[in-house]
Amino acid sequence: MTTGHYHNILSYLQNLIAGTQWEGNVYAVGGCCRDEIIGCEIKDVDLAVSLPGGGIGFAEWIHDKGLTVKAPVTFPTFGTAMLKFKEFPNDEIEIVQTRAEKYTDSTRRDPTTVFGSIEADCHRRDLTINAIYYDISRARMLDILGCSVDDIHNHIIRTPDDPDSTFDDDPVRILRAVRLAAKYGWEIDGSTYRGMKTNAHRLEIVRKERMQAEFDKMLTGPNPASAMDMLRDIGAMPYIMPEIVPMFDMAQNDDHIGTVWVHTLAVLEKMPPMLVMRMSALLHEMGKTLGPHIGRDGRLHFTGHERRGRGLINTALRRLRYDSSFIDKVIFLVANHKAAKSWGPKAEKMTHTELRKLQHRCASRERLNRLLTLIDADNRSFAPGHGMPEQVECIRRIAAEFDRKRTSMYSFRLPLSHAKIRKIKGLGPDDDIKPYVDFVTNIVYSNPTMSKEDIRRQLKIFNPSKKRK
Repeated sequence: MTTGHYHNILSYLQNLIAGTQWEGNVYAVGGCCRDEIIGCEIKDVDLAVSLPGGGIGFAEWIHDKGLTVKAPVTFPTFGTAMLKFKEFPNDEIEIVQTRAEKYTDSTRRDPTTVFGSIEADCHRRDLTINAIYYDISRARMLDILGCSVDDIHNHIIRTPDDPDSTFDDDPVRILRAVRLAAKYGWEIDGSTYRGMKTNAHRLEIVRKERMQAEFDKMLTGPNPASAMDMLRDIGAMPYIMPEIVPMFDMAQNDDHIGTVWVHTLAVLEKMPPMLVMRMSALLHEMGKTLGPHIGRDGRLHFTGHERRGRGLINTALRRLRYDSSFIDKVIFLVANHKAAKSWGPKAEKMTHTELRKLQHRCASRERLNRLLTLIDADNRSFAPGHGMPEQVECIRRIAAEFDRKRTSMYSFRLPLSHAKIRKIKGLGPDDDIKPYVDFVTNIVYSNPTMSKEDIRRQLKIFNPSKKRK
């Protein structure tokens, strides 16, 4: 939202709480205050209420006045509520009491929350750049720590209190520090970075859903490669996606720009900010971790790695609670990212039949475009002289020509039913129909405008035994 819209919401709240028990106790806090200072678009409006039970209590008070779209969603464990005002129906507001929180033992997966003063709330926040408050009643910004605004201006990421204490209280803050450092390209304070490394093992107790939420934001935000490599450097990746770890030091041939990990980051950085696209880039070489073989040429070979990695990808993404539909999309892109490898630098070796087969496999233009985007990023991430930077542009040009001529095959259907094929060839119910189905399919791939009568004539004279000779 724009700064102007954000302040319209704050003004609305200011008038709403004037003369009530909430006056002087409601603050905008965190990212919205940070983003206003930076001058970027404000994504979320978070409110803190400095009264016991204030998060849920304030939300219920607003609802009782008939001002919300529907009843607020509450999370009593965390003292948090979420609602939308009728006045601003497109903006979700999160409300929480000022608090202190901590994992009460080494295995607890969610932090417990208790009420605390605004000063205590400030010191328990994840980072100084998020420990900024806007007093809605008095219309003024509060920098309680005295360094938060300066840290924003100086582009410094650090914790309000001792890093070990901050990250021990809630290890997800380690991931948040990585995400924001990558998002803004800011520097992480030395002691904070050391604290992230020291406490990375605490991530093992974090719920996978919380882990996934931060991981998604890293992947879809600016500088995803920087975020992923920071996770490697601080030792966090084994607790997020251990299947990736063998990629870090895995050697490749000199046609690549470095290790499997270096190549992966190069591909990731070239992908558009869609989660399925960037996840596919991150995992497209995972099959290589199952090991190479040495060919007769003395070089490393990872034959079929695009397909061999399916099980690893499925395991890794299910652990992080991704749904089956998302996993299937990622696996499809990874399994097919080598589809054009043999087609030549300008797709000069690609036949029209091969492209139509790929269209049919993708089943939609959108999925083909996504796959070609991954192939292109991969092609442009090899060592100089070994990539194929023009290939995908040539493929897209031919695919567009198919569209103009209406010969694309995304929604291919067999022009002859199985029953008709059996009748034409005199096949019984137990005879193998597959060679004849494949023959008809290949005819249409090569000539999609052929009439059914011509297809029937060719099928009548087709002899699969002669074809094999």
